[in-house]
Order: sequence, then C-alpha cells, then structure tokens
Amino acid sequence: MNSASTTGATHAPDTAGVTAPAVRWNGATGTYPQWYEDPLSCLQTTLGGILLEHGLRPVEVLGLACEFAFAPDDVPCEEFYRPVQSARGVAADLCPYHDVESAWTTGADADDLIELIERHGSVIVAVDNYHLPFRPAFHDVHAAHLVVVPAWRRTSDGAVEFYVSDVQPPRFQGWLAAEHLVASWTSGNPSDSQDVFFSSREIGGRVLTTTVRERPAELTTGQVARALRGNLDRWTGGTTGSADQAAADRVLTGRAGLHHFVDRLAERCGDPAELRGTYTFGWAMQAQAFLHGRFAQEFAHRAKQSRLLEVAASADRVVSAWSNLRLLCAHAAETAGITELVPRRGAELVHAYEQLAADWQHTLATEWTDV
Repeated sequence: MNSASTTGATHAPDTAGVTAPAVRWNGATGTYPQWYEDPLSCLQTTLGGILLEHGLRPVEVLGLACEFAFAPDDVPCEEFYRPVQSARGVAADLCPYHDVESAWTTGADADDLIELIERHGSVIVAVDNYHLPFRPAFHDVHAAHLVVVPAWRRTSDGAVEFYVSDVQPPRFQGWLAAEHLVASWTSGNPSDSQDVFFSSREIGGRVLTTTVRERPAELTTGQVARALRGNLDRWTGGTTGSADQAAADRVLTGRAGLHHFVDRLAERCGDPAELRGTYTFGWAMQAQAFLHGRFAQEFAHRAKQSRLLEVAASADRVVSAWSNLRLLCAHAAETAGITELVPRRGAELVHAYEQLAADWQHTLATEWTDV
C-alpha cells in the first residue's frame, strides 16, 4: 500500500475490464457534493452523493423506478436495509434504468479502508453513530448508519485522516481522525434500548463500493415511458418465490409479493415484536415511492406531460400509506386495537400501489413526444 500523502484517488479498471469515469472530487478544494430529502434514509442520500459526483441528477436516476420487494427471511435492523434482488447489488436495484452497480466488501483497519478508496474512489462506509464525534448519538446511542468517505490524507505528524460526508441532519463533512472512523466502522453495534430499530447488528467493517458508468445526459420522454413500462411489468409479474429457492435468496416482488407481505402482517399482528421490522423495512420502499413521485412531478412540468402528475399524486399516496403502516407497527405495543388496525393499513397500502399501477398504465396509453 502506498503511504504517500493523498487527498483522493483515481478509479482502477473494474473486474469486468471497464474503466469507470474519473473521480470528480479530490478533496483539494471545496466540499463533497451532498444531497438530502427528508423522507430518505442514508442509503439513498449516500448513493445520491456518488451520483452527483459523477454529474448525474439523483432524483432522475433514483426516481425512475418504483417497486415492491420483500425478503421474509431477513431481519431488518439497519437504517440502510433493503433486500437485494440483483447480482449487481443494491445500487442496481435502486437504479435499474442506469448503468450503476455496487458490491459489499469488508475491511478491518485504516490501511484496508485506504486501499478501498485508492481502488474505488469514493466509498460508502457502514458506521455506528455511537463512535462518531459529529453525530448527536456520540457516546450515547448505538445505531447503524452510512456515510461517504471519498478521500484520505496524512497530517504533518504522520497521522491518518479520512474525509467524511454525512448529509443526514445535523449534517457534517470534513476531515476526521482515523481512530474515530475505524472505531465506528468496526463496531459491534450492540443492542441499544434507546434505538431498537437500528442497533443489534455488528457493523463488521462493511463498505459499499459503487461503479457508475452512465454519462450525464438529458432524459427523454421515451426513456421515461420505457421506465414506466418496466415498473408496471415488475408490478404485474411479481413473484412470491418458489419452494426450491434458497431461503436467503428469496425476494418477493410486485403485486404478489405485496399481498404475501400484508397477509403475513395480519397473521402476526398480535405480536408487537414481529411487527417492529416493518418500520425499518418499509423505509426503503417509502423512500423509493417518494422519489418516484418527486421525479414524476418535476418531469411532468419540464416535458409538458400532464398525465405524469397523476402518477406523482399516486406515488405520494403510497408514501402516506407506508407512513401509516410503519408508525403503527413501530408503536404496536402501545396501540389499542392493533389486530384490527394492521390489516386495515395493509389493505390501504395495497390499494395505493394498485392505483399507482393503474396510473402508469393510463399514462402509457398517451402518445409521448419529446418537446
């Protein structure tokens, strides 16, 4: 490992032999690009920063797709949880209409993290907020989180520092001593009664590396129409999995997967502990619906495609339905009538997705032209 002082890295060819675009940010001047929207988790906001670094608009890339995906055998206990469907990683699942992919890897110390930055450029690092001085939870609450680490350097006395970008409020970016980041990155993240949703799973030195091969370009109405068709096809062609699928690989999708999910909730609605994971799992689904609605609204005005406003409104109803269900499941132990409320909120969620699918179909029946 080259220990020379550095403030950034260049991309090496990936294993497929394709050279990714050069890193745009090297830490020498300015600040790392940050992107934040209130309903999003650190999974979307960190990936959004990477997209910005490559000149792409996060809402356009992350907002084209909207789908339901559920892995019944997972135990979601991290803010950035989302079931992985594709061999190309969670970034490909979130950006199915762009050439973006990701892979989880691990490391154990500062040298390992330096090597990952040198090889991949900006990386997304899993952390425990308990060990980060800039987080309100510092030395108070254990909770899993993601930050972008785009660079490293050596100080005049030879110490290692990493540049950390964390857009989640209260928002931070700047140089951080390696001891703090490594402690957070290798934390056991023990169970914490102050945060029962995002503690209890070891951070384990996890790093999400990303590859963005897409070049910035103006989105056309034809591309949007193809994306809506893809969304509709995945909704109607969803699966509840097959008996011969390995349990760890079973991801239920689309209409069939959603019905399986809400039926499962109804069966377990008398046990608050069984409902708790819905709060965490639903965040990724809710965030994707929010971005889809935001994208549809913006593109409708830009391209003068008024029917996309109906899609935007329906996506917002999906967001609201997820809020109702997530919060209900989070507070199930203190909620009277929970066994009646859970099936009702589940049915409302199904109806919201069905309306969104109907608006995709209605919009696709319109003749699309670029303006």
